[in-house]
Amino acid sequence: MSATALSTVRVRPDSQGAWQVSLPGNEDRIICPTLESARRLAHVTAERSHPCELIVWDAYHRVLEYAVLGDQA
Repeated sequence: MSATALSTVRVRPDSQGAWQVSLPGNEDRIICPTLESARRLAHVTAERSHPCELIVWDAYHRVLEYAVLGDQA
């Protein structure tokens, strides 16, 4: 059984009050105006990138959501 690399989708707040979504294999970040829109984008991307780790942080660096989607374990 071979190990598959786990890609990561990250959602973090920025200093202007918007939310940044970091996608696997892409150094650019997508800016979303609300946490809800950032979460939707992150979930859609993570669901297409199996297996994928999804992490959402708040402004105090606390993890609001953590999931591994498409885990074959």
